[in-house]
Amino acid sequence: MKVPITRNGYRRLLDELVRLRRVERPAVLEELQEARAFGVKTDNQQYQLARERHVVLLRKIEELEKKVESCEIFVGRKFHKRQVAFGTVAVIRNMDTGHTDQYQLVGPYESDIRAGRLSIESPVGKCLMGCIEGDEVTVQTPAGIRIYLVLAIQA
Repeated sequence: MKVPITRNGYRRLLDELVRLRRVERPAVLEELQEARAFGVKTDNQQYQLARERHVVLLRKIEELEKKVESCEIFVGRKFHKRQVAFGTVAVIRNMDTGHTDQYQLVGPYESDIRAGRLSIESPVGKCLMGCIEGDEVTVQTPAGIRIYLVLAIQA
């Protein structure tokens, strides 16, 4: 199954993968080689730690490679009426608190609430999809029921 992602999100994934391969991996391999010089014994704690870091790094690289392979870069579409869709920015107000937030709807690999990127697979993201300005949505979140008002949509 292909996972939608924006061009910027895809670039960020690729940059991280390149950094892990070209910067992190050589550093960890050098550390492992230095530790190996003291012997591959169970009491060589430096070797054990370096080996563990190497295994963790290889897992990260493999996980990132799988993410990159499963991504499909999504290019925005033109809508006859403005509605919340993948890649659009929605300005929403929490009706309980009156707090207003702005989120770009993105795929799960690039979501980051603090940076204003909301996954289309999150409870709020799912409910916002297809809404137009002025719509009120009720969302069942892990923290309870929330009601949001869509104030604006930017392409």
